[in-house]
Formats: sequence, C-alpha cells, structure tokens
Amino acid sequence: MSKSLTNYMAASSLPAISDADMADALDEGLSDVGSGGGGQTYLSFSGKSGRYALGKNKAEPADDQLFIMEPHAYTEGWVCWKNKAVVGRERWSFYNRKTEFIKEADLKEYGPYRENSGDGWSAEYGLGLISTDGENEMINFALSSKSGVNVFHDLMDEVKKRMRMQEPSMPVFTLEVEEFEAQQQTNYKPVFKIDAWVTREAVASYFAEELSLSDLRLGKKGTAKKAVTNRGK
Repeated sequence: MSKSLTNYMAASSLPAISDADMADALDEGLSDVGSGGGGQTYLSFSGKSGRYALGKNKAEPADDQLFIMEPHAYTEGWVCWKNKAVVGRERWSFYNRKTEFIKEADLKEYGPYRENSGDGWSAEYGLGLISTDGENEMINFALSSKSGVNVFHDLMDEVKKRMRMQEPSMPVFTLEVEEFEAQQQTNYKPVFKIDAWVTREAVASYFAEELSLSDLRLGKKGTAKKAVTNRGK
C-alpha cells in the first residue's frame, strides 16, 4: 500500500474524530443536507446521461468495480457553474463545518448567469472512495444535483446509525444507476449497491495484503470474519 494511501486510511490528514463524535457531527450536519485534496482522482456523475466519469480520461468504472467508502473524508461546500464549466468551488471537511462553513451570501460573484440554465452556485457534497482494482486510488465523488444529494444523505444517515450502534460502518459497494422521471423528462441518479459493511481494521488489513478482497467481503477468516456484516451477493 502506498504511503499516501496509508496516510489516507489512517486519517492523518483527515479529522481526528471518534465514531461517536463523528456520528454526532453527521447528525447535526444532515439536517442541512439538501437545503441549499491533492493527490485524488475525481469521479462525477451526469443526471442527464446516467454516466459516471472517472479521472482525467473520463473513464466509466466497470459494472462490477468495488469501492470502499471512507467516512472521515466527507466534504461539503459550493460549486459554481457557468456555460457548462465549473468557474468556482469552495470545499471543506464535513466535520469542520463549525469553523470553515461559508455562507452563500459570502461567495464570489461570477454572474450574470443565463436563465433556466442551472448556472450559479449550488451546494455540493463529497464522498471519499478508495478503489479495489489494485490501483488503490483515492477518489473524491462530488454530488450537487437534488437526486444525488438525497442519495448522499441516505448513505450518510446509514453510516451514522451504524456508528451509534458500534457496527461496521465502512461500506463496500458497486456504482449503479437508477432512471426516474422529473418534469416530463428522463433523468438518472447514482445508486450505491452495498456489497458489505466492514470495519476500519478490516480495511487496513486488506490494504496491508493480510486479507484478500473476497475475505474482506465475505468474512471468511482473520479480522474480516468478525469485522464484516455481509449484505450478500
């Protein structure tokens, strides 16, 4: 495992926060969701085409590609679109919102904006993902659409509940797509199909090559046997 990924998993550059305190922060912050780092690869999703785009090459992840989500790496902020391009972005750790939160009124003005274009500032939330394809990429998945933010909210809420109950709270999942109708138009939203819930210790063992991916997912042996709650494939 690379040094950068080791640091990422150890949360050395992320908030030093216990699961209990993290759950409290999530509980407080979730009420605001929907109201309004270097060395990482970025993942985006189009609600118009239903397509994921990963990295500079905009590659679409394989249907069976598994990812691990890092709850420490939740971010929130603002993104400003103009003429189909991002012209401004403000982002901070979800757990530092009390000291780093920026009000919409304090954001830089990039207008004028076209009417009914979706241009302007929107709330944006980010998930920290880690690939399991051998590359061990650190991925930031940013969501700003209403449907995407709702998906983010639901996943965070489940993580929060698991933390409070001291259950495995790091999901292993594939990325899927769900079609829906809105204003007589076909749209798409991202779907996280949960494969298993695992502990941080089990994930660390996996990246230290002490557990295989199958062991991590199915809990066949070692740390994973006690650390994994399988939601079965």
